[in-house]
Amino acid sequence: MQPHRTLIVAAHPDDEVLGCGGTIAMLREAGAPVRVLFLAEGVTARYDPSQFGDPKVIAQIAQRNINAIKALALLGVAKADVVTAQRPCCRLDEVPLIELSKEIERHIRDFKPQRLFCHAPDDVNVDHRLCHQATLAATRPLERGIQAVLAFEVLSSTEWNTLKPFRPTAFVDITATLDRKVAAMAAYEGEMRAAPHPRSGEVIRALATYRGAQAGVAAAEGFALMRGLDL
Repeated sequence: MQPHRTLIVAAHPDDEVLGCGGTIAMLREAGAPVRVLFLAEGVTARYDPSQFGDPKVIAQIAQRNINAIKALALLGVAKADVVTAQRPCCRLDEVPLIELSKEIERHIRDFKPQRLFCHAPDDVNVDHRLCHQATLAATRPLERGIQAVLAFEVLSSTEWNTLKPFRPTAFVDITATLDRKVAAMAAYEGEMRAAPHPRSGEVIRALATYRGAQAGVAAAEGFALMRGLDL
């Protein structure tokens, strides 16, 4: 894999592992700088807004961010390149889209990525969809040097839009890093489930095998190319 500078824009901690964890590990092995930007925390969707200030909820958010650092360390990403957020989970529709786009733009100017990965456009999760929209606005084709914008799928969310299934057009062979992807997901304590839940080791491996079959390799991650230049 070419060591392109890569920015990952994800809605919540663990989306990055499910969407492109194997690819992140491949990039880091190739020596590519990788930064991961989260736009929201991944806990408070399970609570009423009146509970957001509860110490238990605050502690869970902090632990989720700690787990993100642990998970990404397993994939080779340094703590300094993990940017967490405090915006409430599944409430990005309450945030002006320009605020999200401007934050992504700041990281594009600072990090100067050549490639950028974000969520798919037809995901059932509102934060995922808005992450995609904000990323498209932030990566409009101006003088920023981004050669490719690719969308990833997230198990237990993207596949639930059965009328608009995810259609990958580009693939990364993650045969060598699939075990690390599963281990990184397991670092998110409490997020893994028993099969046949989508967030199980068995289903993560099954999807990688299926995407691999589409590309002619043992295991792969699939992406939808949103825009590419001189690929």
